[in-house]
Amino acid sequence: MEFNDNKPDIIKYLPTNMDENIWEMSVNSIGRQCAEPKNIPISNENTSKHTKPGTILNDFSLIYICKGEGVFSSINCPETKVQSGDAFFVFPDQWHNYHPNPNTKWNIYWVTFHGKYFEKLLTHIINKEDPIYHVGVKEVIVKNFSQMLDFAITQPNGYEAILSSLTLYLISLILSISKNQIQNNEFLNMQKIQEACIFMQENIYDKFTLEDIAQSTNMSYSNFRKVFKQHTGITPHQYILQIKLSKVKELLSNTSMSVHDIAAKLNFESSDYFSYFFRNKIGISPLSYRKKTQKNIK
Repeated sequence: MEFNDNKPDIIKYLPTNMDENIWEMSVNSIGRQCAEPKNIPISNENTSKHTKPGTILNDFSLIYICKGEGVFSSINCPETKVQSGDAFFVFPDQWHNYHPNPNTKWNIYWVTFHGKYFEKLLTHIINKEDPIYHVGVKEVIVKNFSQMLDFAITQPNGYEAILSSLTLYLISLILSISKNQIQNNEFLNMQKIQEACIFMQENIYDKFTLEDIAQSTNMSYSNFRKVFKQHTGITPHQYILQIKLSKVKELLSNTSMSVHDIAAKLNFESSDYFSYFFRNKIGISPLSYRKKTQKNIK
């Protein structure tokens, strides 16, 4: 889905909601902007407390980027890259700054809101140090913003309550999409690790590197090692050694292969290192293990 660059900017400031004390929610402004390079799409600038340019608002803000990339920072969050499909929250009285990268145009929707209900909700679920959600460019989010803009412009009877409800739905939608994506990523990572484990099991006699396996899962080695340990509790190298140890026991117990040949078959550096490895793990030498466990071989 592409954001329409040709639509005009809309910034709609709303009058005070007379029912705010009943609903404990109120939307103050909503907008859609196509920001040119180096243009910060936000009003009410106040830099008196900060040496860097930025903004302080009295309300909560939710910004959703439909196109482009740039940076976001706040008094709580260090400068962080943001891009199309990112949504981020700003708290009342929180110094912050966000803008597109040089020579980059970005298109955003935004809404500002306040009220005791929003304050209670967002204070508990949004981390000020990490308020950015990577939800992707979603038609359902853009449609929700567009619907809110329509109500803000036409202002039918009861629109204040509708806007507050739609803002609450929008927040819930973003959090839900983010949570599902995390779960989906976890599932995909688990599948990749299972495939890697199967590969190592089936090819334990072949020469391969852990970097090769990481590449086959479309992960960097550092990420592959991290995810592998999260799902198995051990590193990929330790997992391979476990497989090799199991195969060594099997070959010693059920074949007459020499220690040298077993070491070569499993790609150990040398038979001496193989014997050291086995004794270190099992407590006895390979030959002692064979004498202890080997069955009659005809």
